[in-house]
Order: sequence, then C-alpha cells, then structure tokens
Amino acid sequence: MTVLVYGLGESGVAAARALLGCGERVVATDAAEDGRLRGVLEELGVEGVLGAGPEVLEGIDRVVVSPGVRPRDAVLREARRRGVEVISEVGLGLKLLGDGVRVAAVTGTNGKTTVVDMVRHILQVAGVEHAVAGNSWRALSGCVEEVRRAGVLVLEVSSFQLHHLPPQGFEVAALLNVRPDHLNWHSSFEEYARDKLRIFEGQGSGDLALLSAGDPVCRQAAGRLAAEVLMVGEGGTEVRDGRLLLRGEPVAEERELGFAGLHNLHDALFAAAAAKRLGAGLDAVREALRTYRLRPHRMQVVAEEDGVTYVDDSKATNPAAVAAALQSLAGRPVVLILGGSEKETDFGEVLPHLDGCRAVVCQGEAGLRLHRYLSERWGGEVMLEADLASAVAAARRIARSGDVILLSPGCASFDQFSGYEERGEAFARLASGRRAVRG
Repeated sequence: MTVLVYGLGESGVAAARALLGCGERVVATDAAEDGRLRGVLEELGVEGVLGAGPEVLEGIDRVVVSPGVRPRDAVLREARRRGVEVISEVGLGLKLLGDGVRVAAVTGTNGKTTVVDMVRHILQVAGVEHAVAGNSWRALSGCVEEVRRAGVLVLEVSSFQLHHLPPQGFEVAALLNVRPDHLNWHSSFEEYARDKLRIFEGQGSGDLALLSAGDPVCRQAAGRLAAEVLMVGEGGTEVRDGRLLLRGEPVAEERELGFAGLHNLHDALFAAAAAKRLGAGLDAVREALRTYRLRPHRMQVVAEEDGVTYVDDSKATNPAAVAAALQSLAGRPVVLILGGSEKETDFGEVLPHLDGCRAVVCQGEAGLRLHRYLSERWGGEVMLEADLASAVAAARRIARSGDVILLSPGCASFDQFSGYEERGEAFARLASGRRAVRG
C-alpha cells in the first residue's frame, strides 16, 4: 500500500515514521514549502513533495491528514472525488494499535485538555497503568507500543481529528460542550457539531457516553446514543450544596479543591466518571481531586501589583471560554483583554457576562472587529490597542485596587505568538513589568 502523509507538522512526521516502521511505502507532502519542511523530508528519508497539489494523489491508496489541513483543501477534495480513503493521524494510530486497549476519548470546545489531565492524575494516584495521547499531548501514532504495553489510553481528540476518524466504539467517550469555534476550518456550526458527535460512533450498550446536561447539543444527542449515557450536571452526577457527586456518591467538597469555577468542577466530574470506569476506586478519585492543580494558562494568577490581580486565561481561545472565565470571577471588577488571531466567531454569548467589567481592551488581528462589535452592543468602556503589550499597558492604566486584569482572549494566538502558551508567558512577563520577548 502507498500512503500519502499530508501535512508535515508533529502529527504528520509521527505518522510517516509509524508507517515506515510497518513497511509501508510513504509519500510525505505539505502544501507549504520552506526550509524547515525540506529538513523534515531529508530527516525522514522518504519521497516527498512540497507545495503539493492534487497531482500528488497519483498511485495513492490512502491519505493520512494532519489536523491543520482544512476539509476543503484541494488535495482532500480530489481524494474524496477519487474514492481514496482519508483518515486523521489519530485514526492511523488507533488502526495501528488494534484491539485489546481500553480507550477513554475526550472532546469538547472547552476543557478537554483539563479533563484528560485530571483523568491522568486520578489514574496515577490509583496506580492504574495508562498512557495519554492526542491533540494537546503527543501524536498517538508516535507512541503505539507504549500505549499497547499500558493497556489503557486516555485520548484527547479535536474536531479536526474527529472529522476524518472512522467509527471507533470507544469504551468511554466524553463530549464536554459544543460552542461555535473553528468556523474558519469547518463549513458551518452544524458540521462542527456533527464532527464532535462522531466520538460516540461505534459505541455499544456496554460502553459509557458522558455528556453535559447544560449543553444543548449534548442534550439533543443523548437519547440517540447506543451506549450507557451519564449526564454531568444532573441526576446525581452534579455539584450540589458545595459537594461534587458522582452517581450520588460524594467525591469531593468544593472547599477542599485547588480550583474553582463551575466549569472546572464539571470537568472534575467528567474526569472522575471516566477514571472510575477505567479502574480507579472512589478513594483514589477523592485523593486525586484534592491534590489536582490546573495546568498553566487556565485562570492562573500570574502577578499581583498595587492591589490588582493579573489572571492568565490564554487557553480561552473561543467566546464560550471567555464567558466561563467571567462567570468564575463574578463579584470582582474585571478589565478584560480580548482578541488575537481572527477566527470570525460570534461573541454574542460573552455579552451577558460583561456587566462586571470595568472595561474591555481589544487587541490583535481581531481587535478592530471586536471593538466595533462591543461598541455597538455594550454600554461599557471599550478600547482598541495594536497588540498584547499595549493592551496590558492600557489595562494597567484603567485598573483600580481590587480589580482583576484578565487575559481571556476568545481568539487564537497566531497573529503574535506561536501558541497560547507563548501568549500566556508573554502576559505574565508584562504583568510583572518585564518586557515580553517572543521566545
């Protein structure tokens, strides 16, 4: 079989190496052409085409596509026209993995990396051998043997990866929420939602489907699923009177946890349900939740100066995440920094949560659009700045003692940074009065 690997980022390189290890003939391609990609081809030692167009499909039996390649790409359109199988790198990894590994797969617009990290921590405390891969972690096709030895996989999957994923029948499949996002990649919100729901395809009555009781897409889907359905947020798996309950059993007191915000508490319940299914006992779940700390760039306090608290929520790359961040700070005046690279998303769901904001500072590529949008629809102070550095300076001038300066951009970071991590680190430097330098 001749396999075309399309897209030579981390996942594409891992896929090419895995296929070569299986003795497949590999053609490595990318639509771009630069020195880094030429170096990748040289390192792989395979036939390669840069600046690739549909002509690369001659003689190809299967396409393994990287998540950054949009479905409407010319190569993928031509592959579909020719009837050539197209699968994601995660799909390849699962195919190479074969049967015999228990998989808990997690997706959602917001919170999926946190939930996977929580499951990882619970399983670690419980002594359950496992491996973690996917989306924000590492390419699954690059760690197949490790996963096979562990016997349990916690897998984070994005809508990009699900779009080209055949039905899998995951033992545990979790859909945390579905909010408008990545509409510059998907053709519509409806397509985006359909791709998220693909996580449940292939499940049977012996499998577990975890969904959010508060999410409209989840509620509509719940009655159509073949697996056992557990709704997080109602029916005994919920936060009630300051306690986290899993199927009616207390798993934590809210006051003893190292994180706050209803969205984080629900994430903890998703993680507890998944980890318990994979072999963690309730005592281990309780201990793990008490000792868990959120990963960086998720509502992380990075500085306090002159009574002003600086909070890094750089991971908030869509409006739903901004709304959740503002909800968690209800009662404290906020100077909100919005903006980044443009994804053309609707910020309507943020509007009801702006009442506690002293001001909103819009910045970056999307800044002008957001400034116009908020100026027309919100009565508070809206400012426009060119970039993150000038936005932090403006926020510092506005903020008063007791305020929170919140970086919760609602946008991706690629207009100024290599990713949300670098953006968050730059914000922390700026918050502490140091110059932000791209690393």
